[in-house]
Amino acid sequence: MLKSYLQSLYRNINRNRFYTFLNLLGLAVGLAAAFIILLYVQDELAYDKYNKNHKRIYRIESDVSVNSKHSLFATAPVPMGPAFKLEFPEVEEFTRFRMVGTTVFDYNDKAFFEDKFCLADSSVFDVFTFPFVSGVPENALSEPFTIVLTQATAKKYFGDVNPVGMSLHSKSNGDFRITGVIEDLPGNSHLKFDALLSMSSLAKLLGEESFNSMEPKKFWNLGIFTFILLKNNVSISAIAEKYPAFYEKYMKSLGDQINGNFELTFTPLSKTHFQKGLLSDMPNGNMEYVLVFSLAALFMLLIAAINYMNMATARSSKRAREIGIRKVLGSDRGQLIRQFTIESVVMAIVSFLVALLIVVLVLPEFNNFTTKTISLSFFQNPVIYLEMLAIALLAGLLSGLYPAFYLSSFQPVRVLKGKVGSTGKSGGLFRKVLVVFQFMIAIFMIIGTIVVSEQLSFLKHNDPGFIKDDLVIVDLSDSDYIEKVATLKDELLKNSNIISVTNSSGFPGRFTQIRTMKVEQEMEMEQLSVVYSLADYDFIQTFGLELIDGRNFDRQMGSDAQEAVIVNQTAVKDFGWEDNPLGKRIHYRYNKDGSGGRMLKVVGVVNDFHFKSLHSKIEPVIFLMNDAPETYLCIRVNGKNRAEALRFLEEKWNEFDADQPLSYSFLENIMDEMYTAEVKIDALIKIAAFITIFIALLGLLGLSSFLATQKTKEIGLRKIHGASIGNILMSFYREFALLILIAFVITVPMAYWRLEIWLESNFVFYKTQEWPVFIIAGAIAITVGLGTISYHVVRAALRNPVDSIKYE
Repeated sequence: MLKSYLQSLYRNINRNRFYTFLNLLGLAVGLAAAFIILLYVQDELAYDKYNKNHKRIYRIESDVSVNSKHSLFATAPVPMGPAFKLEFPEVEEFTRFRMVGTTVFDYNDKAFFEDKFCLADSSVFDVFTFPFVSGVPENALSEPFTIVLTQATAKKYFGDVNPVGMSLHSKSNGDFRITGVIEDLPGNSHLKFDALLSMSSLAKLLGEESFNSMEPKKFWNLGIFTFILLKNNVSISAIAEKYPAFYEKYMKSLGDQINGNFELTFTPLSKTHFQKGLLSDMPNGNMEYVLVFSLAALFMLLIAAINYMNMATARSSKRAREIGIRKVLGSDRGQLIRQFTIESVVMAIVSFLVALLIVVLVLPEFNNFTTKTISLSFFQNPVIYLEMLAIALLAGLLSGLYPAFYLSSFQPVRVLKGKVGSTGKSGGLFRKVLVVFQFMIAIFMIIGTIVVSEQLSFLKHNDPGFIKDDLVIVDLSDSDYIEKVATLKDELLKNSNIISVTNSSGFPGRFTQIRTMKVEQEMEMEQLSVVYSLADYDFIQTFGLELIDGRNFDRQMGSDAQEAVIVNQTAVKDFGWEDNPLGKRIHYRYNKDGSGGRMLKVVGVVNDFHFKSLHSKIEPVIFLMNDAPETYLCIRVNGKNRAEALRFLEEKWNEFDADQPLSYSFLENIMDEMYTAEVKIDALIKIAAFITIFIALLGLLGLSSFLATQKTKEIGLRKIHGASIGNILMSFYREFALLILIAFVITVPMAYWRLEIWLESNFVFYKTQEWPVFIIAGAIAITVGLGTISYHVVRAALRNPVDSIKYE
C-alpha cells in the first residue's frame, strides 16, 4: 500500500514540477528560518545553565531607598557575601566578581589593553563550572596576585606553551602569577571575562582590614557582583525570611541615620541574563526579543503550511478524476486521507533535508552577526535535530490534513461527470481565508520592520543634549599620563585641530558614580543618592552642554575648585529648587558624624542631556571640580581635520610614554554601542520580514499560476469580446486586492497595539507610531501582491485567444 502511495506521489510531482518546486522551496525556507530562530531562542533560554549547580545559584541584588530616592542595583555591598555565609547556614558558598577596568598587561614583548579581566574570590570554582585545562581549581586564586586565564587569553600571550607558573605584568599593580588555564566561556554565559584575578589582590592593595571590614557603612556602599550557592534542598525563601534580622544586626544603625532602607532581591542564575531595569548591570538579554523571534518563526511556518494547503486545494480539480477512479475501484475515504497525509509528510521530510542544508550554510554568518557560538554538531546538541525533525513532520502533517479531508470528500459520480463536488465553494472560501491570513502576517511583519527601523533611527539621531561628534575619549586608568594630565592638556591645545580638552571621571555613556550626599531642602539638608562626575573647568565647553542658568566653572574664581557645583535641569526639579537653584548647597564626602567633606554651592544649571541610553529616563546629575587627575581625557577635535588631530595626539602620547600604545574611542561609537541589541534586532527583523513575504509570494505565485491556467478559456473569450489586458488584469486584481484590504484592516489595530506595548516596555523615549507607517505597509503589500499575480495573468492574456479557447 505504501509503495502505491509513493508511486502516486512520484507521478503527481512529475506532472506538476512547477507547483512542487514552489511548495518545496517555500516549506524549506520557512523551516530553515524557523530552525535558525529555534537555535537562537534555545541558546538564549540556556544562558548560564552550563553550570552544574545553576539551580542553586542566586545573584544578590540591592533595592536601596534613601529618603525619596529609590534605586535598584545589580551589585551588592562588598561584605554581603562573607556575611551571608557567616550568618546563614543555608548558604554553602559565595563568590564575588568585580571588573578591573581597562588595564595594560604584558609578557616579554607582548602588551595588550585588557578590559575583560575580572577579580574573583577563590571560591569561584566551587560555585561556577569553569573546567580547567591546566592547573587545578583548588586554591587557584587563594593567594594575592594570582591569576587564571581563559584558553584564548593564554594563547594570545604564550602561544601553545603552558603558562602555569609564569607571570603577567601590570604596570599599575605588579606581577600576577598564573595558576591555571580554564576553557573559554560558552557564548551563553552572562559572565564575560578573559581572566580571573584573585580578590585577595584587591584586599592587599586596599588594606586587608579595610577591605574585609563588616562595619555598617560598608554595607551601604555597592559595587560588586555577589552570588551565593545554596545547600541542597534549600529554598531561597528561607534566606529572605531571615534577612530582616540580618538587616537589624548589620545595617539598621546607619540606615536610620540616613533615613534609608535596604532590601535584597535574589535572582536565579538562569534568569540573570534577562533582568531589566537594574543599575550597574552587565550587558544582558531581552525576553521581549526572544518572544518576537519565536513569533516570527511561528509566522513563517504558518505561511509555509498555508501555501501547501492553498496549492493542494486549488489543484483539487486536477486530482478529482484520480480520486473518483480510486473510489470507484474500492478505495475508502480513510485510505485516501492516509495517501494525501503521507504525501505531505514526505514533502515535509524532503523540505527538512533542504532546510538543514540551508541552516548549515547560513549558521556561521548568523553566529558572526549575533556574536554567538551556536553549534550544529550532532554530538554537542543531538536533541536539536529531533526537535527540528519533529517541527518539520508536524508542519507537514498539519498542512496536509485539510487537503486530505477536502480531497477525499469528493463524490465519485459527480467527479466522473466533470464536477469537482459539492465542497468546491467552501474550498474556494477557505483558500480566500488562508490568503487573508497570509497577508495579515506579511503586513504585520512589514509594519513591525518599519517601526523597529524608525525607532533605531530615532535612537541614533535623536538630539542627546550635547555634541557627541568629533569627541575622542582616552582612558588613562592604567597610564602614567594620569599624573601628567595637566601638562598633556597644555601640549594638545597647541594644535589648532584640537578645539578643547577636559579631564573627568566620566562622560555621557559612562556616568557610573553614585554617592549619598546631603542636598539642601526647605527645612534641612536631606541625604539623597546622586549621580555625579568629577570634572575640570573645560568640561561644559568640551561636551557642548548649554548653560540654562548661572555660570560655568571659572578659573578666576578661586573658590570654585572646592565649592562650585553645576547641576542639570532634572536635579533642579527633583530637588525642589525650581524657584532659584543658584546658591543651593550640596554636602559632599562628609564623615559618618556629618563633619568634614566639601560644602558645595550651585553656580550653574545645564540643560538635560541623555547620559544613558534612551531606554532610561534622565536622572539628576551634578558636576563638581576634581581635586586630583581623573580617569578620562576627552578631546574635541576639528572634524574636517580629524586624521591630523589624531596623528598629533599619538605623537604627544609617545613623547610622554612610548612603552604604552595609545588607545582611544570616539564618543559617537560608544553611544552607538548602547543600541547594539537594537541594531541586531532591526537587521534580523528585516530578514524575517523578507523571508515571510518571500514565502507568501511563492504561494501567491503558484496560486495565480493555477488560477490563470484554470481561467485560460475565460480569458480567451474575454479577449474575443474586446477586453484589453488591463481589463483582464483588473478582473483578477479585484479579488486579490479585496483580500489584501481585508487583511490590512484586521492587522493594523493589532499591530499598533502590540508594537506600542513593545515600545513602552523597552524605551522611556521613543518615536510615536504614525499613520504613514501603516499606509506604507499596506501599499507594499498591495504592490508586491498584485505584482506577483500579474506575471501569470499577463502571460495568459497574451496568448492567442483561439489557442486559449481550444485549451483543455
